[in-house]
Amino acid sequence: MKTITKKKQALILTAKSLFAEKGFYGTPTAQIARDAGVSNGILFHYFPTKEDLIKTLYIDIKDDIFKYTLSQVYRGATIKESLYTLWLASLEWYTENPEDFQFMLQFENSPYYSEDIERSHRYVQMAISIMEDGMNQGQLKALDPLFLVRLLSALVERSVFELNRNSTDSSNSTLQNQLFDVVWGALAK
Repeated sequence: MKTITKKKQALILTAKSLFAEKGFYGTPTAQIARDAGVSNGILFHYFPTKEDLIKTLYIDIKDDIFKYTLSQVYRGATIKESLYTLWLASLEWYTENPEDFQFMLQFENSPYYSEDIERSHRYVQMAISIMEDGMNQGQLKALDPLFLVRLLSALVERSVFELNRNSTDSSNSTLQNQLFDVVWGALAK
């Protein structure tokens, strides 16, 4: 298990908050360091570039979502149950962690994003595996599995917006079921 210093953790948390509020381009590294209570030198010691900091945040958030999702996945689940678990766990995570949600929206639509960084993460690898199993079983559309993962991700994002817009209770099960019906309809063969 990797250890993280208090200064590095302060930089990560501060950067996530500022990026969520002001965006990648509206947040200078000097402000991140100042708000985290460290010098610019300390920031660049841990993160040689702003891009390194942004990519570290992406990996950290994906790791958190993976751990949260993995705790809910069970062996023997059907493809539909597995996709529901991925979708609902991500939905819950983003609803409970709005800064993570804002960060991911920016990252996935920024020049920092690459297919390599996405494919290298174990959460995405797990989701791709489920998509491949679903295609092999004839339950999911025969498309590029990464495209199906991205489609699921986009539907998670829209579901978060819809739940936030229509309900003060983000665990509204009727609306969640209706939204997942749309998700399943988009992915199922």
